[in-house]
Amino acid sequence: MLIKKEKLFEYGTDIFLKAGVCRQEAEIVMDELVTANLYGVDSHGVIRIPQYLEEIENGNIVPNTPVEVVRETDTTAVIDGNHNFGQVVGRKMVEVVAEKAKRSMTACAVSLHAYHAGRIGAWVEGLAKQGLIGLCAVAAYHSGPLAPWGAAEARLGTNPIAFAAPRKGAKPVFLDFSTTVVAEGKVRTYLQEGKQVPLGWIRDAEGNDTTDPMDFYREPQGTMLPLGGISGGAKGSGLSIMTDLLSIALANTEYWTCIKDNRPPEAESGIFLLAINPDGFFGREAFEAQCAAHGAFFKSARPLPGVREVLLPGEFEYSFEKVRSEKGIELPEATWLGLVQIAQRLGCGWAKDLETPEEQNPFMRYY
Repeated sequence: MLIKKEKLFEYGTDIFLKAGVCRQEAEIVMDELVTANLYGVDSHGVIRIPQYLEEIENGNIVPNTPVEVVRETDTTAVIDGNHNFGQVVGRKMVEVVAEKAKRSMTACAVSLHAYHAGRIGAWVEGLAKQGLIGLCAVAAYHSGPLAPWGAAEARLGTNPIAFAAPRKGAKPVFLDFSTTVVAEGKVRTYLQEGKQVPLGWIRDAEGNDTTDPMDFYREPQGTMLPLGGISGGAKGSGLSIMTDLLSIALANTEYWTCIKDNRPPEAESGIFLLAINPDGFFGREAFEAQCAAHGAFFKSARPLPGVREVLLPGEFEYSFEKVRSEKGIELPEATWLGLVQIAQRLGCGWAKDLETPEEQNPFMRYY
């Protein structure tokens, strides 16, 4: 299904409004979901809508609740999301650390009670657009799907990390990656498309390599390999552990006692966000010029045979954005039909006369 970004934003916003989300928050969430699809990061796009609606019904997401600064200094903040959408919490954290960093040159914040964070590159990119350097690390409040290096069972989330830097005369350089070999949502996307995943992404519950995405989702659930895969996964495992310490541990919380006691976790995501102001060094203008010069030097490397150009971090996503903004966003048929069925159930007028089959690939999630 090919759909224009404006229509996808409109339809998704209508779904959230019908589910009781206020317009401001519905538009924040949909802005980030649609941007993820525009950037080619479909694992963090509108495929997440059914998950979010389910968690609203379960009480794990409580929309329309205030996101509050509960502890702070001139350079730090603890921000309580009160179980709101991770995207709403993240936007507030960007606002807080940007204001502090512009005054004090550096600032960082951690979150409490935030739901699924979505595409965390959005927040560091937002900082870079204000002339700041951004670093974000997010850990999941559940022991899966990552098995630590050498382990046969999961103990960590996909625990993404993102960086961004402003660049003179161009869009920011930004990097956003999970510390698993691939984001869990990408496995979900393969399942929606009825495809096998590449070997080396997932293992079944017995620790056997597999290409069947259902081996990952069905009970007992499987695991994902750390970034670096079969040969270099110790590095990804270590990054994931450090992400946990920066976000969840620094927020003076944990998650394993909830698991052992069969209690719901305090949050879905623990967010650590850092902003650095180049004015505290040699100035913003000098740093942005250096980023542009360094980037040009990296891109001047001779490409490998069959490679059109050397790309900086973020340029792949920006190229996707250009194409999909012009031609539309290609959604898997199962994803589109699932959204239509949800919209019909909620009484969205735009979906009233659209036809959907009775059976289709399910929306799956890990935990």
